[in-house]
Parts: sequence; C-alpha cells; structure tokens
Amino acid sequence: MSLTIERAARHSSVSVRDLFERFLAPEDRIKRLGTVVQAEQILILSGDLVRGRAVFFETTGVSCKNCHRIQKDGKQVGPELTTIGKKQTRAQLLESILEPSKRIDPKFVTSLAETTDGRLLTGLLVHKDNNEVILKDAQDKVRRIPHTKIEQLVPQRLSLILDLLVRDMTAQQIADLLAYLGSLK
Repeated sequence: MSLTIERAARHSSVSVRDLFERFLAPEDRIKRLGTVVQAEQILILSGDLVRGRAVFFETTGVSCKNCHRIQKDGKQVGPELTTIGKKQTRAQLLESILEPSKRIDPKFVTSLAETTDGRLLTGLLVHKDNNEVILKDAQDKVRRIPHTKIEQLVPQRLSLILDLLVRDMTAQQIADLLAYLGSLK
C-alpha cells in the first residue's frame, strides 16, 4: 500500500480521510462508532484529559467549540460548559452527547420561523417583541426578522446539534472527551 494513501486515510480532516480510508484493508481502518453506539462500552473505557481537550477544541468534523464555550474559549450557541463536570455524571454527559435532543435546556430550544415570502429560518430565539424576532443559527449568525415578515414562529423538539454527530469518532475519542468534560468543575 502506498504511503500517500496511509497518510491521507489518517488525515485530521474528515472529508480527506473518508476519501482514502476505503483503500485500506478492513483491519487497518479506524473503528468508528457509526450509527449504533453502545454507551456501556464507552463508559468502561478510561479517558485522557489532554486528548479529550484536543477532541473538544481541535477535532475537525466534531467542532464542540463551535457551539459550546468553556471559560472564554468557544462559542455560546449551546450551553456553557465551564462547570459541567460538577453538574453531570459521565453517563449523563455521554447521554447528552449521543442524544442532544433528549433534554434541551429551555434557553436552547430551537425555533422555526416561516416568513411571509416562504423562507424557513431555524435558530435559537434570542429576542421577540412587536417589532422583530431575533434568531441565532448553528453558525452563531444572528438574523433579525421584522415582526411583519413572520408568518409563524414554532418551537422545535430537536436540538440544533444533530443526533449521532459523533458517528465518525472512535469510542476512545468519546471516552477522552468525557474525561475532559468530567474534569470541568
């Protein structure tokens, strides 16, 4: 096998890695979680805080920092996590990661706005009054919509973060992430 394929299949970018990983022998491929995740198998693994911090802040494709803030790092589209280890057990953290729509803090309920011109806009409801509706989308972009342009505004049952966002990660990466998040007290 060529060294180029091996390197490309281990690339940090998910899109590059996925293009080349299929050329590896099955036994040489990284064992990703996929769509069927067994929580108990992840919970028995020991995690590493340093690697977990890297998963949170540096792993492409996952991008925890794009929605969550720890102290002053990251964005606050989703809940702030500076002391999450004080509030949740490893099992609760894992459940939140695997099923983000199961329990949504009311401040982070997604709203769907249908405009009078037929556009559909989704985001967190930042503000609503008689003049305008302000939504913040998953990319942390704020949209101001004049109240007169809103046909309807409906709260949704799904989190902005997608269920099974972690399908391309390994069980060890999740265990490392849990170790890091659990240390945040």
